[in-house]
Amino acid sequence: MRPARRPVPLKVLLSCSTLALATSWVGESAAATQSAPGAQAHAGHAKAAATTQHRAARKHGTGSLSAKDGENVDVHTRRDPFRNQQHVPDSATRITAQELRERNVRQMTDLIRVAPNLTIQPSNGSAGLNFSLRGVGMADLTQNNVPSVMPYLDDVALPVSVMTSGIMFDMDTVTVNPGQSGFTHGQTTTGGEINFHTADPTRTFHAGLTEDIASYGRNRVEGYLSGPIGKSLSYRIAGQSLTGGGFQHNSQGQGFGNADIGALRGKLRWQLDDTTRLDFGGHWTTDQSDAPAGAIMTNSYGISPNTDIMQTNWGLSPQFANMIGVNDKNQKPRENNLSWGANVRFTKDFSWAKLTTLSAYEMLDEHELSDQTNTVGAYGNMYRNNQTNFFSQEIKLSSNNAADRFQWLVGMYYNRGRTSDNFWYDMSTRYAATDKGLYFYKTAYGQEQQTFNQFAQLSYRLIKGLRLIGAISHESDDRRLTNLVGTTYSGAAATKSIAYGSSGALANQFSGRVGLEYQITPQFMTYVDFRRGFKPGGFSANMTSTPEQLRPFKPEQVLSYEGGFKSSFFNDKVQFNAAGFYNDYRDQQMLGSIVVPVYGVQGAYVNAPRSYIYGAEFNTLVRPFRGMTLSQNFGYQHGVYSQYQGVNKSATTALYDQTHQWTAVNTNYNNQSMGLANLTLSGAATYTWKLLKNYQMTFDVDYSYRGAQTQPQYIGMGGYYRAPAYFLVNSFLTFAAPDQHWSVTVYGQNLADRHYWLSGGTQSTFYSVIPGNPRFVGARMNFTY
Repeated sequence: MRPARRPVPLKVLLSCSTLALATSWVGESAAATQSAPGAQAHAGHAKAAATTQHRAARKHGTGSLSAKDGENVDVHTRRDPFRNQQHVPDSATRITAQELRERNVRQMTDLIRVAPNLTIQPSNGSAGLNFSLRGVGMADLTQNNVPSVMPYLDDVALPVSVMTSGIMFDMDTVTVNPGQSGFTHGQTTTGGEINFHTADPTRTFHAGLTEDIASYGRNRVEGYLSGPIGKSLSYRIAGQSLTGGGFQHNSQGQGFGNADIGALRGKLRWQLDDTTRLDFGGHWTTDQSDAPAGAIMTNSYGISPNTDIMQTNWGLSPQFANMIGVNDKNQKPRENNLSWGANVRFTKDFSWAKLTTLSAYEMLDEHELSDQTNTVGAYGNMYRNNQTNFFSQEIKLSSNNAADRFQWLVGMYYNRGRTSDNFWYDMSTRYAATDKGLYFYKTAYGQEQQTFNQFAQLSYRLIKGLRLIGAISHESDDRRLTNLVGTTYSGAAATKSIAYGSSGALANQFSGRVGLEYQITPQFMTYVDFRRGFKPGGFSANMTSTPEQLRPFKPEQVLSYEGGFKSSFFNDKVQFNAAGFYNDYRDQQMLGSIVVPVYGVQGAYVNAPRSYIYGAEFNTLVRPFRGMTLSQNFGYQHGVYSQYQGVNKSATTALYDQTHQWTAVNTNYNNQSMGLANLTLSGAATYTWKLLKNYQMTFDVDYSYRGAQTQPQYIGMGGYYRAPAYFLVNSFLTFAAPDQHWSVTVYGQNLADRHYWLSGGTQSTFYSVIPGNPRFVGARMNFTY
């Protein structure tokens, strides 16, 4: 909320909030818009939009209040803070802090409810997440490979998805940007990126506290302090505590699924002079939550499937529990993770260019116990002890005169990663007949990686409104799997240990982009875009039992074609944007299967030589009358394998049941659907009205729909759903006192109490699913100063 120094009329507060949002996107959030294609070329449009808002604010007597002066007023104004983005030729989904709060987007998987063609799914009982955008993505079970969709926190890459746990608080904006990236910052990707930008320090003192209590004992507390330290320094400190919310149970009725996350974040801004600034940032997160757990759909061991997807089970063999240092064989699957990071950014404005450097260090200490088969037996329990750290350095120089006909940006990015991983896998019950019930396996390895990306983007205004954009990047990625040792245990004794040595993968490739945009009128812009994206290869590093499993999978490439337009009508009361795309996928990296003698069908990363994905997206925003806002997002995608032969897991397992010999059965998957969620929809209707003199009410009804993923991430499993279609309805009612800086909200999520699941996967011959949230009813109280 943006408090004033003295009570002012609500109309003035609304004008201040609108102006602050507009100016913040011109100035303080320049880094966010710069990552969008062509954003620099349209700084002039943004400046004009801010100037218009400034004049309007002065007309109402609010002066020239800047976003730096305080917090946004939480009065649910429906002005569009992304108005200048209507002149940027992209199809990014941009979400404000207000929308995140109102839609209860508090964890990563919630983002799929507000962004089209986005998939974020738990990875088989792990805190690791798999990201996919417009069908481009990779299910990384071993968490040691580059994601196809890269998350960034304040422009710092988080290459291991577990690092994103607990970051969704005190946010300014979230931008979901599809398409190949790496032309203006960071690493190259084939699917896109998700940029999380947290709130910045303010030049006057502000504080806020939010208490959110909901069903199943869920309790979320957030707070921040922000203000000046002398004339040139300002700071911001924010924190979050999230506990409870466990809606699952086991067959004995014991509850499961509670969160236990604590996080702190700090920023320090030092304005050395009018053109020079230093920004320091740091964050810390601890996660002691129950691990994601699933419900059994089918298996070959005669264990009854779950009729209630909210029911799960767990159990450890005493020997395995003792080996990993767990005292209780009934220990719940749980996380014990710590992550932290620090960064420093230097910005210098010259008369002819702008220089930006960003140095960052990110660290993860992960101790995760998961039950992959969700049974009381030890059919597939896993324990991961993983220490990973990354150092990154970026430097870039860009033109800073928006009026210039020629715009340019050049830069370099370096990332160095180190990993030490111990991966334990317990199969005691599965091999009880042959190994006396005492059988588990440990894979230990290190990984060294360094990436160097050089990039440049140029744009030139051919005629008024018509601009040509070109970009190129060259990335070298060198990674090495070192000293991998596989050890078999029977009880506490190691019965066999094999040193598989080391393996390397080196990739050097160019990526490029050519685009053309045309601002036909101030309210209508159209664009076309062609890109070639690249992502390096990597390794399958779990359950290694043959040297063949150390062979790296190949890099993947995506050629993408996109065209679209952005439009507004009736003085911005209606906005309508649309885009269509086609992705030509080469050597698609995917989680497939290989057959290993004795051990059977194992998950491994493979390359599908050729595939393609096409689709469309649109979003619309309508303000039919004062106080009412209607919004709608639409996404469609369809993917097909055009050239791929792989192991059929179901057929291979069936053959083993007959012959008791593991022999691969391959199937031609040419012209077979990828099973993507073809249709994603979301929309909201929100109405705000005055109540008495100094109060107001806001009522909202919003929904999301997600089509079925008709095949699992392991191809060849037959007709199993990875996730069936589901439809969710949510609502909230807020009573706010803007002048007194407080509000109270009651809300309901999944009001119809639909039972659905977020993802499905296999381990051994078990096929299990991870359920989504049932109905949650809660209340949120917010106080600011």
